[in-house]
This record gives sequence, C-alpha cells and structure tokens, in this order.
Amino acid sequence: MAIEPRRYTQDEIDGLIGCAKTITEPPKREMRLDRGHLRNDMRLRSGDSALEFRAFMRRSEDLPENFSIGLAFLPKDGTGEILLLRCNGPHGGFNDSFDPSDPHWDFHVHRASAEMMEAGSGRRSPQP
Repeated sequence: MAIEPRRYTQDEIDGLIGCAKTITEPPKREMRLDRGHLRNDMRLRSGDSALEFRAFMRRSEDLPENFSIGLAFLPKDGTGEILLLRCNGPHGGFNDSFDPSDPHWDFHVHRASAEMMEAGSGRRSPQP
C-alpha cells in the first residue's frame, strides 16, 4: 500500500531551506564520474538533529559550466526525498520540472514552492 505524501506549506518549505544545518557525512575528496557527469553528495542534519537532508553536486564532464548543486529534504515517513533548492549553470532547453515553459540559457536557481509540489514536481521516490 502506497504512503500518501504529506503536503507542505510555503512557510514549511522555506523553513526547511533556511534552517541551520550541520554536515553529518562530508562529500568525498574526489567527485566520481557517472554517465558523463562528475558527482558528489553529502548528508546534513538540522541544528536540532530532527531533520535530515542531502546536498548534491553534479558537473558535466564535457561542459563544466553545466552544473547543478542542490538541497533535498529526506522525510522520515518513507515518501521519498523532496527537492528544495537547485542552483544550475546554463544548460538551455525547456526540460525542467519546476517550470517546463522556462528555458535556461544562463545561471539560475530553482526553489521549491508549495504550488509546484502540489502539482507533483520536486518529490523523488524512495530508494528500495
């Protein structure tokens, strides 16, 4: 039976992004190459240790200006991580789940909104 994902208000989303965090698992010294992208992650915990997060870093091997650095919330209810914030280099195209109508020809930041989450964007399935 599938778990119904919790709905978050904009204030809750902003609080998850803005809360103080400490690194619990630092990134590796070297990024690893996977399908043409250099990758690295780290784990974080809120200042009160109640919440867990994952920060990720991705960079194209061929086009280093094409990068992504992001923050995901890892809820403990088993519904999967929630993408809160993503900073990107230029990559063009119209293939973004936050706003499919907006091309990305320059550096840009995506920030989760309650409206987009309600529409189904920003949540990733739990890993088996």
